[in-house]
Amino acid sequence: MENLSAEQAGKTSKYFKYAIGEIVLVVIGILIALQINNWNEHQKIRAYEITMLKEVSVALETDLALLDRNIPYLENALKSFCKLGIMKNDVTISQDSLHFHIEIIHEYGFLLNLNTSPYEAIKSGGIDKISNLSIRNQLSKLYGDKIPFAQTWINEIFRAELFNKMELISTLFYVKAVTLNGRITNETIIENPNIIYNNKDFDKLLLTSWPLSQTIMRLKSIRDEMLDLKENIVQEIKR
Repeated sequence: MENLSAEQAGKTSKYFKYAIGEIVLVVIGILIALQINNWNEHQKIRAYEITMLKEVSVALETDLALLDRNIPYLENALKSFCKLGIMKNDVTISQDSLHFHIEIIHEYGFLLNLNTSPYEAIKSGGIDKISNLSIRNQLSKLYGDKIPFAQTWINEIFRAELFNKMELISTLFYVKAVTLNGRITNETIIENPNIIYNNKDFDKLLLTSWPLSQTIMRLKSIRDEMLDLKENIVQEIKR
């Protein structure tokens, strides 16, 4: 009987060892499956992140080209306002460039319309999917703060002065419709050059330039942020 009990005990011990081994193998299998699943999920998130960052990079490239064209354009307009201000305060200064500067300030205008769609898509999908904290913060600062503020400033405050500018030019000068390169455009005719002296409406026209320096400063700040973000995105995609 004792031999039988010892034999049964040995069999039971072997069974438990086998059962424990089976359990360990099952647990290891589950852990491996979870690890593979987590790896696959990480790859999907990373692929999504790279795709979205590439879309932001393309949008940045287009918007940077827009800013690079328009910042010098606005700077030239500001220079013309300054030249006219100097000219109207000193009758001894030649008026040879008067028409040129009047045309510059007549023609200039600006509406800020940057492509925020990639950022909106990222925000909708969860900005936490952008793993690089620095890029995530840059995106939020640029698209969530700087661009909306600049758009409000330019499209509301600055634009109001553009309307005032056009009304004053129409009051002060004769605006003639002409054909240029197959399209109808405006040409400013200065019938009386001395109208720039001691004239309240001309002073008001020059004062419509007040938002220009702030506008240029904001656009330059946005451009710098965009350049920095684009470079960081390029480095992140290479990683």
